[in-house]
Amino acid sequence: MALLEVKVNRDTERRVVVDKERCAGCRECIVRCPVGALDLDVSDWVCAPRGEDCVGCRTCERTCPYGAIEVTGPARVASPVEVGTVPVEEHLRHSTVEVHPGLAGWDEAIAEAERCLGCPDPTCRLGCPAHNNIPSFIEAIRGRDLARAHEILRQTTLFPDICSRVCDQSSQCEGACAWNLAGSEPVRIGLLERFVADMAPVPPVVRPKRQIGLSVAVVGAGPGGLAVAWDLLQEGAEVVVYEREAKPLGVLEWGIPEFTLPDAVAERPVRALEEAGLRIVTGVEVGRQKSLQALLSDHNAVVFAHGASLPLPLQVKGADAVRVEDATTFLRRAKDALRQRTELVDVHPGAKVLVIGAGNTAMDVARSARRFGADVLAVEWMDRRFAKVRPDELEQAEREGVRIRFNTTVQALEPGWGELFSARLGKTRQKSAQDRPEVLSSPPEEVGLIQLVVVAMGYRVDATPISDLKAALPLRRENSPAFRDRRLMATGLPQGSEAMARRVEERTAAVERAQRPIARQVYAVGDALTGPATVVAAMAQGRAVARAIAGEWRRGGLRQTSAAALRVAPARADAPAQLEKAAVGPLRMTSLALLGMGFVFCLTVVGFMAGALLIASGAFLLLLDILGRWVHHGLQKLGESPQEAEIPALGRGLRT
Repeated sequence: MALLEVKVNRDTERRVVVDKERCAGCRECIVRCPVGALDLDVSDWVCAPRGEDCVGCRTCERTCPYGAIEVTGPARVASPVEVGTVPVEEHLRHSTVEVHPGLAGWDEAIAEAERCLGCPDPTCRLGCPAHNNIPSFIEAIRGRDLARAHEILRQTTLFPDICSRVCDQSSQCEGACAWNLAGSEPVRIGLLERFVADMAPVPPVVRPKRQIGLSVAVVGAGPGGLAVAWDLLQEGAEVVVYEREAKPLGVLEWGIPEFTLPDAVAERPVRALEEAGLRIVTGVEVGRQKSLQALLSDHNAVVFAHGASLPLPLQVKGADAVRVEDATTFLRRAKDALRQRTELVDVHPGAKVLVIGAGNTAMDVARSARRFGADVLAVEWMDRRFAKVRPDELEQAEREGVRIRFNTTVQALEPGWGELFSARLGKTRQKSAQDRPEVLSSPPEEVGLIQLVVVAMGYRVDATPISDLKAALPLRRENSPAFRDRRLMATGLPQGSEAMARRVEERTAAVERAQRPIARQVYAVGDALTGPATVVAAMAQGRAVARAIAGEWRRGGLRQTSAAALRVAPARADAPAQLEKAAVGPLRMTSLALLGMGFVFCLTVVGFMAGALLIASGAFLLLLDILGRWVHHGLQKLGESPQEAEIPALGRGLRT
C-alpha cells in the first residue's frame, strides 16, 4: 500500500495520511476543506496536505468518496465561550429568572463566532430543521452587522428569539457542526442566534398593499400555525386562526416555564401578527363547536396545526386510587402560581413529588416543582444514554436538586396514610436506542410518603378537529429510501454521525409531506402531522405549507370551496387507507361501477364475435367435407384416372 503521510503539526502530533492507491484525484477533499489545507500533487495526481494549515476538523476524511484520507491527532480549535453562572438551589423559590444566560456582549459573540470554520458545504445547516444559513449569519456577527444577520436568518426562520432558547441544538445544528463531528466542542450556534435576536428587534410581518384574494383557516395557534399565518400574510392572503384555549401560543404559553422561555419573548410573534391584521378566534374547538365543512365554506384552505395535546395515560396498578396528575395540568397551574408568586397547596416545601418520565416536559415539571420547595424524584425507564431530553436541561435539573433515576419504572402505586401513598419501582435494561427497555425480575423498591404523581410520558394527537375526515393523524411514517440521497452522502454527515443523518432525513421528509394536502384543500403541519416533535420543526413545516398553498392559489387551484370537497378530495400517497376512503369514496365507487360495466360490455362483444367466428368456421369445414365426399363418390363411378390418388387425399386432408 502506497501511503503519503504528512505531519502537519509537530507540537500536537496531528497527521494527515493519504492512501495514494485509493486516491483518485477527484479533488473533493480540496473543495470541501474549510481552511484550504489541501492541494493536488500533479505528479501523482493525488491530494497532498499543505504546510501547517490543517486544523484537524476531519472534513476531508468524512467527504472522501474513496476513504483515502485519515486524520489523526487533536483538533486546533478554541474553547467555547463560557456564558456565566446559573441560579443555585437556595435561590430557586418562586424564581422565574431565565436560567440560561446569553452572551454578554460583542466581545463574547465575536470570540464565539471566530470558532466557526465557515464550511463550504455546512453540515450544521442540514442539522437545523429550518436550514438556517448558519455560516453566513455568523459571518455577519463577525462584521458586527446585526441587520445583515437578521436578513439572513429571516430567509428561513421567523422565531429566532424563541428557537434559540427552546431548540435542542445538540441534536440539531450544533450536533451537526463539523467540530462536533470531529469529536470537539461545537460552535455555540444557539447562543449566537439568540445574541442577534436579543441585540436587535426581530423584523415584523411585512404585508403587501394588494391582497391576492386567498382566505385560509388555521386550526391551532401554536408555533406551526403561527408560521403558516406569518408567511401567508406576507403573501397577501387573509388568515383566521382558531384556537380552543383562551390564549394563543399553544405549548409556548402553557407548556414551557418562564425560567426557560420568558413571556415577553414567547408573546412577540402574536403581537407582530395581530399588528399585521391576523384574526385569532380563541375558545373555539374545531370538530365540536365548528365543523370542518363550515371552515371550508368560509375559506379556500384549512391547515390543521393543533399539535399533540393529549397526554399518554399511566397504566399501572393503583393509578386510579392515588393523586395522579398529567404534566399539562400541573404546568398550567405551576406557571400561573409562579407568575403571581403564590403557593401550591399540594406542592409545598418538603412535599414529595414523583415525576414519571425524564424527557424535556418531565424536566419542566420537576424544575417547576422545585421552585415551590418540593422534594422531586423523576424516574425514566430508558437508559440515560438514549433518553429524549436536552443534555443542558438534564444537567440544569440535577443542579437544581432534582433526583433523576434512569433504568427505573413504576410497577404499582399503593394508598398509604391519609393523602400520602407509596410507589413500587422496578429496574429495567436497554441495549440500544431502538430497543424497548426490558423490565428485570429483581425485587421492586418501595418509595413512600409521596404526595403527588405527575405523569410526563409524552403526548398524542387529538383526533377531534379532524373527525369530519375520519382520518388518522399523525400520518404513518414513510419507509426510508433504499439508497440515501447523494446530497446528504456528499456532506460526510453519515460518516460523522449516522444517528444525525437519520434525523436529517426524517425532518426533510416531514417538510416534504407537509406540502401535500391530506385531502382536497386540507393540510396538516407540526405535531398534528408527525406526532410530538419540536418547535422549529413545526415552524419549518408551517412555512413550507404556506408556500405550497400560495403557489396552488396562483396556479388556479383552491378556487372552489364547499363541503363536497371532503368527498372528492384526492388521497395522499402516504395517507392511511381510511383517509383515502373518506376523501374519495363516492367518486371511486362511481368510477369503479362505470369501469366494471364497460369491461363486461367489452367481454360480451368479444365473446359474441368469437362464438360467431367458431360457428362460421365449423360450417365451412362441414361444407368442405360434404364436397369431398361427393367428389370421391363421383370418381368411383367414373372409374380409375391419373388424379384418383390425389383427390381423395385432398378430402382426407380436409377432414383431418
